[in-house]
Amino acid sequence: MEEEDYLRRAIEESLKSYQAHEQEQENEGYARAFASHDETEQEAIHASLMSHASEPSSRLQLCPRNEGEAEILASLISHAETAIQASIMSHASERSARLQMEKIEDREIAAATQLSFVSSKKRRLVEQMNEIATEYTVDRSDGKRIGSWDCPLCTFVNQPYANKCSACDAKAPSHVLTFNPLPQIRFGLEIEIVVPDGHRDGFSLEKIARKLTSIGPEKVEFLGYTHATTRHWKIVTDSSIRGNDSDLCFELVSPVLLGDEGLNQLRSVMDNIRRIGVSTNASCGFHVHVDAEPGSPISSLEAMKSVSRCFVALENAFDLLVSFAENDSHGRNRRTNRNEYCQSNRMAFGQLSNRQLWNKISSTNHRKQLVKMMNPGWDRYRKLNLTNVTLHDRPSTYEFRHHGGVQDLQEAEAWVRLILSFCLNATKPCAMQKCLLPEESQVKDEVKALFDLVDCDGLEQLFMVDRKLFLEERNRNVWKCRICQKPFSNSRSLAQHCQAVGHSYS
Repeated sequence: MEEEDYLRRAIEESLKSYQAHEQEQENEGYARAFASHDETEQEAIHASLMSHASEPSSRLQLCPRNEGEAEILASLISHAETAIQASIMSHASERSARLQMEKIEDREIAAATQLSFVSSKKRRLVEQMNEIATEYTVDRSDGKRIGSWDCPLCTFVNQPYANKCSACDAKAPSHVLTFNPLPQIRFGLEIEIVVPDGHRDGFSLEKIARKLTSIGPEKVEFLGYTHATTRHWKIVTDSSIRGNDSDLCFELVSPVLLGDEGLNQLRSVMDNIRRIGVSTNASCGFHVHVDAEPGSPISSLEAMKSVSRCFVALENAFDLLVSFAENDSHGRNRRTNRNEYCQSNRMAFGQLSNRQLWNKISSTNHRKQLVKMMNPGWDRYRKLNLTNVTLHDRPSTYEFRHHGGVQDLQEAEAWVRLILSFCLNATKPCAMQKCLLPEESQVKDEVKALFDLVDCDGLEQLFMVDRKLFLEERNRNVWKCRICQKPFSNSRSLAQHCQAVGHSYS
């Protein structure tokens, strides 16, 4: 029995030593083999393991001393080989199953990685597309301002209010507001601005100029009080702008402008003014200077007389266009003869009828005589100021001071277009037929005559709708005596009243 126990322990120790050795030497080899070979190669490895299982019987050759020991030894070896084969098969099966799971996990990881890569790539692509779309939107929003429209034929983005496509000459769609091409007359602009409590809030004219310049693209410089013409926009002081002690008042003056490029500068500057939180208001003024220097189509004496005649004849119509309604206090204050900085030119002719004032202007022989007639006492604070054409230190211009401060870009642009078209068309032979109205004509007749002269359906549509001039009650202009406040329907009746009772009307 002792020998039998000895043999059993020897066999068990041999098996343990063998299994440990085999596992250390061949574990990684089996793993690589099962991981890198297909099923056919794995079957060959399994057969190799089965043949290898028989090796312990040859390695464990013991020498029995008698027949009984030989039988016992043979039985133990048989059981040991069976146990070894079962252990190896179990080990191989577990290893194969584990490697198969690792393969599945590897495939899942690879699939997840690929999905993640695809998702990440797609996300980056989407982000890139969004950036491109954003830049495209910004580019279009920068170039496509109020009034711009896309051509339905070629998709070209046209300049604001263009009446035909610049790329293919297609007409603008019927629903698009369009204006006639801007007359090629140089012009300049003065935008009066009040910043409420600007001093208290730390604003200064130098800071505003620097901020507007930093936004760009137009350069803006603070120059104090000056009438010098510059190549860039300037901020100047203006004593005619009224405000509280804490308000910051100034005037933003343009360089010489021309055509659509000039209007683009106006759009840009007004956008920048809004962006920095500064806005004009209706208590201020918006002045348009029209070039009367030699070379301008309206520089001659005859052209000056034509513009003057038409303006005085249609002053009531201009009054209605600068005000939205009779209850608009700021706009109403620029009508008739109510504003000391924007006095009536028509009242300078007193009781003269339409025909008489037309003939009187036509009779002038030189510029100074005409200026004295339109601006008595060389008073530049008239709706139409012609004094600049006689001053040697300033450019010769017609200054239209009629309009109040503008907050709306479309409003500002429409007024500029109206003034330029009026000046150019007033010099045409048909102007007299359109503007010299019978004495009994009403204000609405003057409005019709003005738009017939300007000859732009878009401008007529804009002003008629915005001012609601299609309503009968909006086509009235009330002239009042400054002394007794008695109302009159026209300037001639007011002049007759003032002369009769001794009241001043200028």
